[in-house]
Amino acid sequence: MRNPLKQRNMATVAPVVAATVMTLLILSQDASAQLGRPQFRSMPKLTETDLTMARKLVREDLATRPTGTTLSWSNPESSNSGTVTLVARFVSRGRDCLRVRYNISPGVKATADEKPNSYILNNCRSADGSWHLDSGARPDKPHP
Repeated sequence: MRNPLKQRNMATVAPVVAATVMTLLILSQDASAQLGRPQFRSMPKLTETDLTMARKLVREDLATRPTGTTLSWSNPESSNSGTVTLVARFVSRGRDCLRVRYNISPGVKATADEKPNSYILNNCRSADGSWHLDSGARPDKPHP
């Protein structure tokens, strides 16, 4: 028998994990130095416009394309650019999910310490049609 309290706690943990991942994607170099982790010190700083462009590509354009599709974005405002690649499509807890590789390239406005970086994140569509990052999403097991 499932514990409803445990399920409720898991439902509140997933958005926190997703928010943490997105925060890591947009950390500035100064803030990332406070983490004490060298891999985050060279992370490209993304603007809200950068994130909006990448999200739109994944949620509107990539969602209807076949696995392996790569789409590009470029933001003249921040000078950052990148690609999103559909790595896998799967169902997790009845939701349509996309595993996406994000390649981020800092532009000419970036500091010398910022280097290109790559992330693989799961994006899942909720019943209401909205998309959310879900690092814990795993393909559902097929029914026998």
